[in-house]
Amino acid sequence: MATNQQKKERDLWALIVADMRRQGEVGEYGFDAYIDKLTLRADTGTALQLEHPADLPIDWLQINYAEHIIHSAARVLDAARSLQFIAEGSDAPQAAAPAPAPAAVALPPAEGEREKPKNRVKGRPRNMINTGLNRDYRFDNFVVGSSNEFAYAAANAVAQAGGSRYNPLFIHGGSGLGKTHLLHAIGNAICEREENTQVLYITSEEFTNAYIDALGKKGDAIKSFRAKYRKADVLLIDDVQFLARKDKTQEELFHTFNALFGSGKRIVLSADCPASEIIQMDERLTSRFEQGLAVSLLPPCFETRVAILRNKRRDSKADFISDEVIDFLARNITRSVRRLEGAFISLASYSSFSRRRMTVAEARMLLRDKLHEERGSRVTIEDIQRLVAEEFEVRVAELNSRRRTAAIAHPRQVAMYLARKHTDISLQDIGAAFGGRDHGTVIHAARTVEQKLAEDSALREQVDRLVAAFA
Repeated sequence: MATNQQKKERDLWALIVADMRRQGEVGEYGFDAYIDKLTLRADTGTALQLEHPADLPIDWLQINYAEHIIHSAARVLDAARSLQFIAEGSDAPQAAAPAPAPAAVALPPAEGEREKPKNRVKGRPRNMINTGLNRDYRFDNFVVGSSNEFAYAAANAVAQAGGSRYNPLFIHGGSGLGKTHLLHAIGNAICEREENTQVLYITSEEFTNAYIDALGKKGDAIKSFRAKYRKADVLLIDDVQFLARKDKTQEELFHTFNALFGSGKRIVLSADCPASEIIQMDERLTSRFEQGLAVSLLPPCFETRVAILRNKRRDSKADFISDEVIDFLARNITRSVRRLEGAFISLASYSSFSRRRMTVAEARMLLRDKLHEERGSRVTIEDIQRLVAEEFEVRVAELNSRRRTAAIAHPRQVAMYLARKHTDISLQDIGAAFGGRDHGTVIHAARTVEQKLAEDSALREQVDRLVAAFA
């Protein structure tokens, strides 16, 4: 039976791992193969002693994951910790990773205490405390290409003094294309340049949960919640599409937005689609999101994917991954940067274990599941139209016609919804593929089907069958 101390250490480690997951820098492979195999043996006050299986390659773990653990521990504990790695069955640490410089986690002076001169360490300013920022996401390690150069330039402009003229900045694009990286890069750059500027990064899920927690508490909890977000000089909110259908949270964000915007504070938001396409979002919020600058992120081109992988090879010291393997990855993993980097980590880990250079044939074999997913994900509008026509017993030509009878209009809306949700094709091109309709018609169709899905179980079954057919 676990002692109270063991339970405390287990809970602390769970909080640190949860923070790492929220940051999104470590992929699922990293958690499965490394992080989840660690247990916290003790927190000495200066170091976290982490126990691991004897056969776990600690050198590789230190190169790729120790810094993420250290940063998450500092955020959870509000204090710096180094890491000590101890093999199961042993008492002596076999490897150690240093803590970040104290200035990265120093607490602000107590009220009335005279502030000491800032002991600022390069790259770790004092105002990084409790910002929610991940120090690993910076402008200098964001690979710029034709698919993201405008978004990168806009983010850089917001990070400059006077960047409020692009207020708010709304960054949208598919999963894994770099939205979160840019939000953190903006925050990190501002913290380094403007020591008296208060920056706060939060996901929409965290904002929602904090609001719900405040509602459930007595006293001044709501007042404290509002003060936390409304006193920020720069507010960065990730994945605002998850606020859809959360009416009370949207209202709270609306008032927070107005308070910050009216005071000239900088606001940066991200979503997986343009603001106007977020279904069941308060129109007042949508109009606020659209009143500044909106920029999009598209899947990177081949040359950018190669540059991303070469940077990853350099940063992880994975010199045994050849240019041929990198070209193979860049040509075959195209859906997102996150998937591309995850595939690289899988190959780099395997090569580290085997201690030899990997061939393209071995890479293809090891990544066969990912490659199958990539090929299967390239669904076309023609595929969707054909499957929908079969499901609803109509002809494809009727889906593309001007007919508006219910028997045709409903399956047409379903097909538009699926094209919007399961392809990267623009709204204009989707509308053009359905008889030359405009993008507003596609948005209306997607919203209509989304609402019907919430109420109609038979329609949900039909849509699930269609998705399964082309997934």
